[in-house]
Amino acid sequence: MLTFQTDKEKYGIGENVQITLPSKEEGRALVSIESGSGIVDAFWVESNEQNQGIFTFETIPEMSPNVYVHVSYIQPHQITSNDLPIRMYGVQSIGVEDPSTHLNPMIKMPDVLEPEKNFTVQVSEQNGKGMAYTVAIVDEGLLDLTRFKTPNPWNYFFSREALGVKTWDMYKYVLGAMSGEMSGLLALGGDEEAAAGDGAKKTNRFKPVVQYAGPFYLEPGDKAKHTFTMPNYVGSVRAMVVAGGGEAYGKTEKAVPVKKPLMVLTTLPRVIGPGETVRVPVTVFAMDKKIRNVRAEIQANELFDVQGDDTQNMRFTEEGDQVVYFELKAKEQIGVGQVEVVVSGHGERASSEVEMDVRLANPPLTKFEEAAIEPGQTWSGSYARLGVIGTNKATLEVSSLPPLNLEDRIDYLIRYPHGCIEQTTSAAFPQLHLDKVLDLSQDRKIEIEDNIRKAIEKIRDFQLADGGLSYWPDYYSNYNAWGTNYAGHFMLEAEAEGYTLPIGFKKNWIRFQTSAANSWSNDRNSYRYWYRSNQLTQAYRLYTLAL
Repeated sequence: MLTFQTDKEKYGIGENVQITLPSKEEGRALVSIESGSGIVDAFWVESNEQNQGIFTFETIPEMSPNVYVHVSYIQPHQITSNDLPIRMYGVQSIGVEDPSTHLNPMIKMPDVLEPEKNFTVQVSEQNGKGMAYTVAIVDEGLLDLTRFKTPNPWNYFFSREALGVKTWDMYKYVLGAMSGEMSGLLALGGDEEAAAGDGAKKTNRFKPVVQYAGPFYLEPGDKAKHTFTMPNYVGSVRAMVVAGGGEAYGKTEKAVPVKKPLMVLTTLPRVIGPGETVRVPVTVFAMDKKIRNVRAEIQANELFDVQGDDTQNMRFTEEGDQVVYFELKAKEQIGVGQVEVVVSGHGERASSEVEMDVRLANPPLTKFEEAAIEPGQTWSGSYARLGVIGTNKATLEVSSLPPLNLEDRIDYLIRYPHGCIEQTTSAAFPQLHLDKVLDLSQDRKIEIEDNIRKAIEKIRDFQLADGGLSYWPDYYSNYNAWGTNYAGHFMLEAEAEGYTLPIGFKKNWIRFQTSAANSWSNDRNSYRYWYRSNQLTQAYRLYTLAL
């Protein structure tokens, strides 16, 4: 193994790379400059006492983003002044960075932003280059949840390439005075973009801000301005610009606090039930010494009644925060409750709005009443409300057949929740023929057609390479015989109703069914249930092939 040295780890275009070999004795070195796709250059170097085993070469643009210096060093057979092998190998990667591949976008914006106010972001390029770019304004707390770093496209497009050249020689067959194999010597590179970031996760109690604009194109030497509106938010945001132009890339970012002299935070649980009472803590932040007296008022939509006073007053003697409490009671109905707290003082105003589900934790109740109307007779009935407002409805079904309760069954069918091959097929199969037994509205017909198309696309994800269908999507271990029959039957019926199947699905499925039918055997030694089930599966398979 040959360990040689370079004077630097990274070079610019046109710089000289200096290589120092470990031996100062006489010998020859075959130097091969190799990239991820081929040999850039190759030459021989004579090592002797005059050059002290040092040689140089100049970097060129073809060597970006990195090249491998592969040195095969061969000593004369009669050398006895060192105990090194006659031949040695070594490979090292060096970075070659082309400055013209870098863009340096710049952001100019206020150092502090205020909620519910407009602000302008000015974008330019440090050296006046043209570029295409996007702008994003994102809550720092949200970014910290995944330690998200501003994307750097340069690192992606110019990440270190792996060595793409393999080397062989015949010295071990023709030269007996050496030993050793070239193995485990190459430290090959790859993409370094996915390195984990530092920093702990932060808790963010405010609604996140995510604003995005672009892509835009900036002409060389120009500057562009973009106006955003900061929502009702308090915290910190990161402005990010990611740019590219030709073969050059870059990014920049700026963290900006969002605050105002008077701020408020309202905290509510996620859900509440009808008739329940909740105590609402409201935190008021006074960040200016001029703010002394603050008035807080709570407002709610029709789902809540405020218990007690809906306004409270606070007095601040210094900058800081105080907490006041309001009480709300949910009415006997369900829906999305909206609560807003407005605070004001010394000419400043702030508000905080929170939504909360008002829902029932109990299972639904259903009441039926049946009647038969003879020819020429009439029937009338009274309707008493069942349940709370927002949860109840009445359905009148008239039929010459015994009642089937189709309305509830169809609603359950269309929102069928599961996802294995049987459940996916069961949800969609009956919807192919609903319009033949029911008078459906145009909206319901559109909904059903969309459900069937989604089911067809989803069933495609169950198909394996051999054409069979697995029990769960993307489950590649083995096929499910019954599911393959059942879902294939649905796909054939859907095609007959005018739906388009995924390309190749039917051909591969028929090939699999044909093979499975021909290789089937009637195993009479199995226990009774399996024996009968095996026969039914084969019968169903043959039926689908007949279709």
